[in-house]
Amino acid sequence: MNRLILTLILLVNSLRFIGLESAPPGYYVDEAVGSAQVICLKQTGRDLFNSKLPLFSPGLGAGYYTAPYLYGSALWTSIFGDSIAAFRSFAAFITCLTIALIYLWMKRKTNTRIALIAVLLASVSPWAFQFSRIAWDPPLAPFFMMLGLNLFESRKNWNWIAGTLAFALASYSYPASRIQMAPLLFLIPGTDWKRKLKSFVLYLTLLLPLLVRPLTDPRFTARAKMLVLWSTHPMNPYHDAGIIELAFAFLNNMLLHFTPDFLLLTGDRNLRHSIQTSGMMSVVEWTILVIALVVFIWKIARFKKISLDHTALFLLFGAILGIAPAALTWESVPHALRAIGAWPFFILLAAWMFGKLNFKQTKFWTVVLILLTVLFSRRYLINYFFEYPKIATNWFQTEHNPLGKAYEQMTKQGISCKTLQEEMKNGSL
Repeated sequence: MNRLILTLILLVNSLRFIGLESAPPGYYVDEAVGSAQVICLKQTGRDLFNSKLPLFSPGLGAGYYTAPYLYGSALWTSIFGDSIAAFRSFAAFITCLTIALIYLWMKRKTNTRIALIAVLLASVSPWAFQFSRIAWDPPLAPFFMMLGLNLFESRKNWNWIAGTLAFALASYSYPASRIQMAPLLFLIPGTDWKRKLKSFVLYLTLLLPLLVRPLTDPRFTARAKMLVLWSTHPMNPYHDAGIIELAFAFLNNMLLHFTPDFLLLTGDRNLRHSIQTSGMMSVVEWTILVIALVVFIWKIARFKKISLDHTALFLLFGAILGIAPAALTWESVPHALRAIGAWPFFILLAAWMFGKLNFKQTKFWTVVLILLTVLFSRRYLINYFFEYPKIATNWFQTEHNPLGKAYEQMTKQGISCKTLQEEMKNGSL
């Protein structure tokens, strides 16, 4: 049985690296600008704006590319080249590592079979698959988060230092994850409060460059300030709202991320985030979680004794914290990308609950799970590779401005980054 699951896992994850230049179609401007920054770092040790070995490099729309992505992608493309497929395959590789870390964490908590089921669910997760094929920073946040959780599980004396460092790297990788990582430090099971406080102090210390940067560069937090629920932006429907109204808006936004429409049917309305013929979860993952919820409600209704499952509670709160960054914004909610930190917890929770449902015929139900997974992934992948590119073309366009054209100029026209840096300095770019 385990060999069959492993074969499916290897097959699906190999497809993660296929057709990267055609699905998604085109090369989105954020991908192109980030790739230009990476190429410049490789050629000159400076970004396109001539900043030497930067922690952050500016993009369009008040966005920034982060050090983990810039230097990780630079190392990866130094080996595999500067093609679109090479840049996108870095995100695919990082997601595969995240899935491997999911296996290690779950195996520590349960056994090999349940860990492999977690990996199978993660491998066919639309949430993970979609974001693993776009050249950008966000997939690094779940990777460092899962690395941190595994390090905290280590029995080494320095485990809390290494785990905290991984959480800090997750916070550097994607702004939304900063809201998730800090409270997650206090929820990690098996760690006493003294060590949790030490981890939190170390975490804040490691984030000092992030905390200080807005003092010298107000643009650094401009996008976040525009998107938060309490923003004064004129397009924000809550810009005049009071505390109680903001609290209800946040709760409503949270609930929108738990609807069948978002999780099961169509997903995020943004075609960069979802292919529209599937939700952010696979049917199998969603079904397991719904069954677990029904069983829980049934036990309450029958006044049966319910013992608190601390691991399940931790995973549930981890998923909620992963969604919180998206729920704290007003634009395009529900927003799968800002909630990217939730998908590993949903996967772990589904696998954990599958193991806890105490099926009498475990082997039979495992076969059912595998068959449903095969049927879902077949339908999803056919839509992804053949139908999705037809409808998503306009969502992956590269803008024809100096930053948007820099990647093409360096890769197709042979213009060096040094030339573009000079043009940028002289104002001619």
